[in-house]
Amino acid sequence: MKIFDKWLYGKVRDMWDNQDKYEADREYREIKKIKGLNMATIGAQAMVERGRPEGEDRISFELSTAVGGRILNVRRYDQRKDMHDSQTYVIPQGVDVGERVAKIINLELIKN
Repeated sequence: MKIFDKWLYGKVRDMWDNQDKYEADREYREIKKIKGLNMATIGAQAMVERGRPEGEDRISFELSTAVGGRILNVRRYDQRKDMHDSQTYVIPQGVDVGERVAKIINLELIKN
C-alpha cells in the first residue's frame, strides 16, 4: 500500500508543481473539442441541405398523373425491420383528389 501512496503523492505533487503545463493541455483539449463541434455542425448543415434521412413515423407520398386518373405512391420507413414499405393507390378521373388523398393518408396512419 505504501508504494501506491508514494506513487500517488508523486503524481499529485508533479501536477501541483507543473500546474501551468496541465492547464495548457486542458485548454488545448477544450479548443480541439470546440473545433470538433464546429466541424460536426458543418457536417450537420451539409446533411440538412442534402435532405433529411427518413425517420420514425414519417410517411412520404408522391402524386402523379396517369391516363384515366392519378397514381398515389405512399412510402413509409419501418425502423424495427429497417425496411421501406410502399403502397400504390389509383385515383380514378372524376373523383375529388384532395378528399381521396386525405382518406388514403388517414388509412396509412391507422395502419401504424
